[in-house]
Amino acid sequence: MQTPAQPRPAVLLTSGGVDSVTTAYFVKYRLKAPKIILVFADYKQRTHDYEKFCIEAIGKELGAPVKLIDLRWLGDLSTSVLTKPETPIAETKEEDLWNAKKAEERILKWWDVVRNLELVTVGLAHAESMDLGRYLSTGQREIWDVYIGIRRETPVAMKDNTPEFLELMDKVAQQSTHFGGYHVMAPLITYDKDMVVKLGAELGVPWEYTYSCYSGSGFTEVGGRRLPLHCGKCSNCKRRKLAFAQAGVADPSVYAV
Repeated sequence: MQTPAQPRPAVLLTSGGVDSVTTAYFVKYRLKAPKIILVFADYKQRTHDYEKFCIEAIGKELGAPVKLIDLRWLGDLSTSVLTKPETPIAETKEEDLWNAKKAEERILKWWDVVRNLELVTVGLAHAESMDLGRYLSTGQREIWDVYIGIRRETPVAMKDNTPEFLELMDKVAQQSTHFGGYHVMAPLITYDKDMVVKLGAELGVPWEYTYSCYSGSGFTEVGGRRLPLHCGKCSNCKRRKLAFAQAGVADPSVYAV
């Protein structure tokens, strides 16, 4: 996977979480992408409303359009508890976050069938459409790259959150498009969660408009603002709280517990 020598327009696959929002800020302010669009998918995730709320707020902060994608059919196929709001999500103990065996057992609870593959395909479709539209009207290309906000996962990584996945997706980008030349990238793929938080703090990410919870706990009012509420008990909430503490960054997130 090559990094373009010059900044290029970017399609950002965003979930509203710490990682994807920090990636968006990184692409705009560090990579200086001349144009960005945020793509957010509804795959019937139980936290859709909170994620969408955050992405729309981030779009306003970045001055970037938000494209909402209907992938609810994917949710119909999913076996993940993330798409089963009637299924309770048990509390994860902090010490279990680093237990590889228990992490492997948890992965199947969170695994949505081919989700990241589908998201990359959606991103590539937007990139190629905008490029071909420009070429057919002007004879000049406008090459967009696709960014996905995944990072290094420990102690066990999902297969579609790895450098190997990115390398394969970059090859797909060349073979599945007419002209090719688009790249699929994840600038934070070597970062741990606390490193992402440190970077996001440097970039000025408004953390209150990011959402990590697997469960979903409604909205609350804080200082006259409507903000999404984290359960504070699921593995993602525990990992989020710990990352802010390890990074030495104040956590403005609102937790039910």
